Amino acid sequence: MPRLWIVHREPRTRAALSRLAAAPHDALLGAPGDPAFAGAEPPAVVVLGLAAPFEAELEFAHRLAPRLRGAAWLLLAERAELPAARRLFDLLDAELLPYPPDASALRRRLRELARRSPSRPLALSQRAVRDTLAARFARWFRDLELPALLRALDPQLRDVPVLVRGEPGTGRGSLARYLHAFGGGADAAFAQVACSPGLSAGRLLDAIADAARSSPAAAGATVCLLGVDRLEPAAQRELLDWIELGPPPGLLRARPLRWIATAGDDPEEDALDPALRQALGGFLLRIPPLRERAESIPALVKETAARFGAARGERTRGFGDDALRALCEYPWPGNLRELESVVVQSLAASAADPLEASDLEQGGEAFAPVDAESLGAVLLAGDEPEPEAAPAPERLPAPAPFAAPAAAPPAAEPAPPQRAEDAGLGPLAAALAHELRSPLTGIRTFSELLPERWADAEFRARFAERTGEDVRRIEESLSRLSQVADFGPPADEVVDVTALLGELLEARREQVRERRLLVLQELDTQRPEARGDVEQIRFALDALLGACFALVPERGDLYLASKHHPTGLRGGPSLRVLVRFHGPQRGAPAERIPGLSPAENSLGLVLAERVIHAQQGSFTLSQTQGGETLLIVELRA
Repeated sequence: MPRLWIVHREPRTRAALSRLAAAPHDALLGAPGDPAFAGAEPPAVVVLGLAAPFEAELEFAHRLAPRLRGAAWLLLAERAELPAARRLFDLLDAELLPYPPDASALRRRLRELARRSPSRPLALSQRAVRDTLAARFARWFRDLELPALLRALDPQLRDVPVLVRGEPGTGRGSLARYLHAFGGGADAAFAQVACSPGLSAGRLLDAIADAARSSPAAAGATVCLLGVDRLEPAAQRELLDWIELGPPPGLLRARPLRWIATAGDDPEEDALDPALRQALGGFLLRIPPLRERAESIPALVKETAARFGAARGERTRGFGDDALRALCEYPWPGNLRELESVVVQSLAASAADPLEASDLEQGGEAFAPVDAESLGAVLLAGDEPEPEAAPAPERLPAPAPFAAPAAAPPAAEPAPPQRAEDAGLGPLAAALAHELRSPLTGIRTFSELLPERWADAEFRARFAERTGEDVRRIEESLSRLSQVADFGPPADEVVDVTALLGELLEARREQVRERRLLVLQELDTQRPEARGDVEQIRFALDALLGACFALVPERGDLYLASKHHPTGLRGGPSLRVLVRFHGPQRGAPAERIPGLSPAENSLGLVLAERVIHAQQGSFTLSQTQGGETLLIVELRA
């Protein structure tokens, strides 16, 4: 029989328990404070006799239980003291028997406890879950280097907290479950709780307790908090205490207990309490978004298709080059989960082998890498026929940039350079009048009211604030006009448009952070150059981005892309720049997009258009059927 410890304050009681238990000759008997227990080989079973007020016995369990994780505990107490013993030894996974015990019952329980395996065999359902997790881990993360993961999987470190950072859809929850299943806790409780701003500390406590209630305490537990950075500050501080000092009594008796939390990956929007971040960061794992792993997309598609076929007893079908190109060029805001969803939906909807780009589906509709009208797809994938009923571009001097000629015509003679201010003055004058009229109206209104409300200090303060803001707007408009007036004939230089757009976006970083905008970029780094005047192109792109950023609503998204095309502009090479976003007012005709179109007299847009035309480029403004605004600039390359 494996080793047995019998612990009691009184020597005669220890001897009596040894006879009742028919203890083997190598059983270790001693008092709770006996130093022999500190260095002894861990037993299979500990029999601990309790005597009120239990102080020595509580200290014994507190000191040795962490070392004796594989041992079973049997507590003996007077019948009247059993409730108090159950309350005080709440974190110890132990059975309680009344003292004195029945000899046959005591021996039977000791035999059962001694035969008990330290870990329970896994049921078939648990084995299936482990296999699924292992397959998903291999599929999603095999290309990533996560050195901290190997240490986090060490069973000896099962109680070290883990913080998993990444965007939604990157597999943070799956990685947490993998850690639980393969880090020594497969037969332990897995309490998963989705955090939210409205989840109080009390409700969080209840959710954890409910999730872990059905698990045996001896096996340990993992508490997985999804989106912990969404919790209110008060709940985060309460959680910090649970991690550092232990959970409240009665929450989890399991030992070891591991905390795993997932959170976002944007340091500028990190709402995680710094102290909680440090407490959770025993191991820190970051999963990059799929757009940073674009080279892995073909393998992910292939393996997802193989899994789809194997689950149905079918052969694995493939995806053609054009389909893979479309999938690789999409920014995947939903990351891995969105990619797998598109692959599965496409395989289910089509019997083709291989599947082409036209076979791809998403949400029951044709998959479009950029927008529903496939305009962005053309921009990124190359020259293709223009879609039917495409919105007519505004004042476009050349054929639509998306039209692919049947045969490339001879390159047109370049138009003679023109000064930016030489273009038509009608729209420019209207735009300037619009830009100046609004602030002047405000100044005039306040000025007329000022004499009669001079004694009103609050009105005077509002007058000063409003007038200052209106004067600033007028000065900005005049500064733009002055800058364009100083432009001479555009130089014919090589302009790195990708680097230029990067600088302009960097200058708006604070605006993006404050308004919580999502800016997706797909800029051509292989052939990023255009020809023209670098300062004039900078002015035009800055004005266009400024107008677009002003119209993107709070927490909205803006997509920016560039691509070199060999025959994009009047039969010659070009660099196309596309800006796509949902504005605050959807569905307006392209010629009257509020605050942006020339018809609405946006001075910045009119000046940018004139400057682009001066570079012998083209400018297109349209709105898709889905209500998205598209701006397309085409520059000579």
